[in-house]
Amino acid sequence: MRQSSVDLTIYLKAVVVVLRNPAIVAGPLIASSIAAVLGLMIPTMATGPLGGLNGGLAQLLVQLLFSVGLAFGIIAADLAIRRGRAPFAQTWSDGERRLGDILMAALGLNFVIWVAVIVGGFFTPIGGLILAAVALFFFIYTMPAAAIGGIPGGAALQVSVERSRANPLPTIGVFIAYALVFFFLTGFLETQTFDFLITLGVAASTIVTLVIHALIQAVCSAYVATVMAKTYSDIAYGRRWY
Repeated sequence: MRQSSVDLTIYLKAVVVVLRNPAIVAGPLIASSIAAVLGLMIPTMATGPLGGLNGGLAQLLVQLLFSVGLAFGIIAADLAIRRGRAPFAQTWSDGERRLGDILMAALGLNFVIWVAVIVGGFFTPIGGLILAAVALFFFIYTMPAAAIGGIPGGAALQVSVERSRANPLPTIGVFIAYALVFFFLTGFLETQTFDFLITLGVAASTIVTLVIHALIQAVCSAYVATVMAKTYSDIAYGRRWY
């Protein structure tokens, strides 16, 4: 397997691709919206084991929704990169056809991250975070492998490990972009948006908060999906920008 070099233009061109192709945002936006509705519907007043069970299942469902939405974004981004445009109809058709593999890959990925957090937490307070970061690095191509790589379900995990080990430099770039966007940029954008709305006199409410969170999460997911799609297609197939 050949070693791919780092293409830094990916991180700038991805912005342009997302702006030109709203279909990339559609999947993550639907997933974020459903997660927001679930956040309102799932009971939060239960305590004890039932409360913990509700919280754990809700968190798992949200993570699965996020992964599936990201996968649909990856499909749309791959179409945009290869053809110059991402039609909504073909994005959904391809996504529905691969949904079974996408769900199995999402379950496997989230289970691995969960195990990493639990195991790492036994050794040091930040051990869970460190081990989860290591797991994310090696399994970061799981969703692209299932969404656009044609890799069935759990096998996408193994393919991700192989791709990340064979191409460490591009993988470091994707990992950094993923971490910066989801752990820093989304929070920063939400804060700035809320501050701006306050200056306009818009009253803060649960609905407004959830809508803003869903929109920003979706746009950020679309950007990461585009970076993932381009990097994966480059290291797997040697594709280039249109």
